[in-house]
Amino acid sequence: MTNNIKTFRELKKLFKDTEWLKIKFTEEQIRKEQAQFLTNFVQPDANKDEWYWSKYLLDARINTKLQKDVYRFRLLPIQRKYYYQEGLYASVKFENNPIFTIYEVVGVKEKHNHYYPTETKFWINDYTNQIINIKYNRHDIWWNNFFRTKVDTTIRNNFDEMLSEKTFHLAYEKKVYKIVTAKGLDYKDARAKAEKDNPELLVNSQREDKLWRHLYQVKEDKLPDGDIDIFKLRIKDNIYSAY
Repeated sequence: MTNNIKTFRELKKLFKDTEWLKIKFTEEQIRKEQAQFLTNFVQPDANKDEWYWSKYLLDARINTKLQKDVYRFRLLPIQRKYYYQEGLYASVKFENNPIFTIYEVVGVKEKHNHYYPTETKFWINDYTNQIINIKYNRHDIWWNNFFRTKVDTTIRNNFDEMLSEKTFHLAYEKKVYKIVTAKGLDYKDARAKAEKDNPELLVNSQREDKLWRHLYQVKEDKLPDGDIDIFKLRIKDNIYSAY
């Protein structure tokens, strides 16, 4: 079966027929995978760079027909309550609004032990059993190659898009500090006078992009030279040091 899987039924058969514990990896391959660690694999011969999935991370079942234990990965549905939390609804738009279920790859799944070897997800049309979308993760190199050689590449997917360079607009902020010295009957009074004499210090309740915002009372009358930790200058026991 090569590059022609189009239905969920065929995809499940692929998972059932694959002999997962016989798939060989090199240490370099494993280290390139975002979700994989060497501890997830076993190395039968320390003198050979050959690694295999640990059977304890796969789903284990007794095959009564073959009279042996069978270890494999499974495709399980993601609970719909997580569709919004993980942005799965927003990430894909369909013109005809099909009813679908999203599946993920899972190994062992117990109360305190579960293993998700890849971030790949499959959108399955509930009525037609067709795979209608595949979401790959660019860090899942081995899994991407595995599915790309098994599943029909004409099925809608994000493979090319995730490997294309995009433009992003990044916002950064830089905080600027200054110390204002003012006289008053107490700290609160001094602050009021300082803000009266220096309108740029006044808190604007509608905007948070003002240049100066009151922090707290400090020990010094001017800023030290070089990089500073302004919090270390704070007088902690002053009752008017809050915002």
